[in-house]
Amino acid sequence: MPDLKNLAFRTFLKYCYPPDFSAERSLREQQTIFREILSSAPDTALGKELKLHKVKNYSEFKKQVPITQYDFYQLYVERIKTGEQKVLTPDKVRWFGRTAGTTGGKYKLIPLTRKFIRRTQVAGTFYSLSRIHALDKTVDILTHKNFVMTGGIYETLQPSGIVVGDISAIMMKNIPLPFRTIYVPDNDLITHSSWEYKVNRVANSVSKADVGTISGVPTWHLAVLSKIKEQTPFNTLPELWKNYRIFFHGGVNFEPYRKQFEKLAGRSDALFFEAYNATEGFFGIQAGLEGGDLLLLTNSGVFYEFIPFAEYGKENAHAISLDKVKADVPYVLLVTALNGLLRYVVGDVITFTKLNPFSFRITGRTQEYINAFGEDLLLHNVVNTLMKTNEQFDTTINEYTVAPQYISVNNKGRMQFVIEFAKAPDDLNAYAAELDAQLQKENTNYAQKRSNNLALDTLEVIAAPAGTFYKWMEQKGKLGGQNKVPRLVNGRGVIEEILAICKT
Repeated sequence: MPDLKNLAFRTFLKYCYPPDFSAERSLREQQTIFREILSSAPDTALGKELKLHKVKNYSEFKKQVPITQYDFYQLYVERIKTGEQKVLTPDKVRWFGRTAGTTGGKYKLIPLTRKFIRRTQVAGTFYSLSRIHALDKTVDILTHKNFVMTGGIYETLQPSGIVVGDISAIMMKNIPLPFRTIYVPDNDLITHSSWEYKVNRVANSVSKADVGTISGVPTWHLAVLSKIKEQTPFNTLPELWKNYRIFFHGGVNFEPYRKQFEKLAGRSDALFFEAYNATEGFFGIQAGLEGGDLLLLTNSGVFYEFIPFAEYGKENAHAISLDKVKADVPYVLLVTALNGLLRYVVGDVITFTKLNPFSFRITGRTQEYINAFGEDLLLHNVVNTLMKTNEQFDTTINEYTVAPQYISVNNKGRMQFVIEFAKAPDDLNAYAAELDAQLQKENTNYAQKRSNNLALDTLEVIAAPAGTFYKWMEQKGKLGGQNKVPRLVNGRGVIEEILAICKT
């Protein structure tokens, strides 16, 4: 007898969120979304200031609206905080999605409306489910529980009543009622603001549940699995959850964790499925079951533009629409969305691998960064931290590089600094401890991951012998000119090469 519940769900996904990503359809959807956003934007304070009522087409839109970053919106965000309406969007702002990355090391607040959540974040989730169901006819997410790890809900602003939280937590609060029963742990626990508070309680809650699917950032799940393992030893996830099969992941590069999760999966038919969503929008989903390429979501309330990365930051840099992109060219991603962001630099660099359907990979950031654990560690965070610590220890450095040591079920992760000192500190351990403390002050996401050593250990500093970085640059043929040592690398390749030189 067929499973009518799953059959009905598959039919719903197929017709309401069709897994058709042909270029023709995608370009048509982008035109529709552009017209929709353009029709409502003139009614907002920003729209009036930019005189968007005069804009009739994309060419005029590019001339009338500047390319924007978060600083452009800060004054408008302050107005929304007071309760003022129709500032960036004609719809009521109910949430601020909190995300790190501003110049001062503070978090950004991205305005979110009910319409935006429904049309962008919830729709993106359903497109993900539609895709994986189309790729594998045996997928079943309704029969067993979905163990999800989210961020937190932090505060309610007054007098506006706007709730501030991580986008993952806000999405949990907006899951359609018919689907809430399949998620564990309960909504209040999983969206709690304190990682320390919820990590043990989450471990206790989910260890006894009938989990078939897990969803979230790989590092967060590894931290919880490590807690579960302390109480209930296991080698593979089916030993813990006999019906476990699928991992929906996103937030950080999955490749450093793939082999570890494949081993944990303990079954040959395990599925790993990536979703590319951010506070600013839900942008892509995995193209095939094998991973790798992502499909651009073109019907999720976001209009895309692309700046060739080689031109980014130049005075004559110009953006193009989706119909003009080329394969194998890195582009800086711009979004115009239903939440009021216009031509906004998300910060990601993507490269299209195919143009029908529009398939791509995330190939970098607009600046050096590390995001191995969801910490969004930026170059200015590290520079400021080093300056303050070196001043306290009367220390100077010649060269340095930073990389993550990846978390596992048995070991916590950490940041690893390899530093070639011109004047070294007397106590390297004390120096590392102070560097860690300063980095927590500089970056709120890093501080959260470091809270009570639950997910990350204190960073490690390795003193490199004099000439180490020179030898590395020499080996790479990068001596002289404009060549520079990579400062932040979101992987282990560079630092392992440098550590090998340290040992010779």
